Amino acid sequence: MHPPSLGETLGRLIESIPENESAKGLRSWHLWIIVSSFLVLTAMYYIEQTALVGRPYPGETLLTGVHDLHRILFLIPIMHAALVYRVRGSLVASLAFFCVVLPRALYISPYPHPVLRAMLSVASATIIGILTALWLNRFEKGRKARADLTAAYRALQDSERQLKENQDMLIQVERLASMGQLAASIAHEVNNPLSGVLVYMHLMQRKIARGEAPTEQLLDYLAKMEFEITRSANLIRNLLDFSSQSEPNMREVDVGQVLNRALDLTVLAGSQNARVEKDLHPVPKVIADPEQLQEVFVNLIMNAFQAMPREGVLTLSVRLADGEVRIAVKDTGCGIPPENMGKLFTPFFSTKKEVKGVGLGLPVAYGIVQRLKGRIEVESRVGEGSTFTVCLPIPEPPPA
Repeated sequence: MHPPSLGETLGRLIESIPENESAKGLRSWHLWIIVSSFLVLTAMYYIEQTALVGRPYPGETLLTGVHDLHRILFLIPIMHAALVYRVRGSLVASLAFFCVVLPRALYISPYPHPVLRAMLSVASATIIGILTALWLNRFEKGRKARADLTAAYRALQDSERQLKENQDMLIQVERLASMGQLAASIAHEVNNPLSGVLVYMHLMQRKIARGEAPTEQLLDYLAKMEFEITRSANLIRNLLDFSSQSEPNMREVDVGQVLNRALDLTVLAGSQNARVEKDLHPVPKVIADPEQLQEVFVNLIMNAFQAMPREGVLTLSVRLADGEVRIAVKDTGCGIPPENMGKLFTPFFSTKKEVKGVGLGLPVAYGIVQRLKGRIEVESRVGEGSTFTVCLPIPEPPPA
């Protein structure tokens, strides 16, 4: 173990003094130590050696006399007062020191220039005490500032952790709201192929019962049933993936594939008259959680469909520009008024007349993209449509 530094020693010494010590008055043991020290040193100062010899020692100069050296001992209670009571205490102790040395300097000192010697001693002790008190104040303020900074840093960490937990809860709330909208559409869509499967099963049962069951026709029925069941299973699997609550799994992701999955999941909830156009260029993969990135695209595509209740064109594009991957979702819907542009990413804000969600889709999408160190750009004109562009950074290549 290393020996404690001067700063650590002073820190422990300061911590040992209660903050309300100066308010204790006569009950303070520090005060009684200081007073006792003054009394002992005063007695020693007046019962001194020169009374025996009757004159100064040969070779003594202005600051090397016996009494000059003796007065240095008064720095002990003065420093103690500065430590405990700071500037006020050092001034009071210096005044007491002045009262002790002045009578001797005026009446019974055998040295030349006795008042000058006493004043120099008092002035030196006063300056040393005040400087010590000021330095201790500065030291203590610095220590408290570091403690406050550490506490603020810990509070900031707690706030950041709480914010992340709230964001995760916000994402899950929006996911459940979006899942409710998708589930209604998917349930209707799944019901149709299942009805077809039941029809083919009844046909097969009747034909087999009558003995009219050609192998080719039965195989054709089975193939159609397999197609419808597979299609329904894919829809249900996409819905389950979308509603999963797993931790983010950051890995390399093909944004084009994720965008297509999001479209497959949301196209059933879109307008029957909306036309979808794609302009997907090959781009580098990005680092993201595919499920969360799919959630971003689902929110944007569903908003685009809802902005075109009758007819319109949904354009999905992926391209590389300015060193980043840009995924644009463009609609030809009603557009967004300028006064609402600054509120798009505010939780629970919605421009829809018929409430179809809880107003968390865009805030959740914004939070996910922001955590990927990306951004969402919005362009809109009333009556012409809107374009939401997700900009994601390209991961840096590993060092060679």
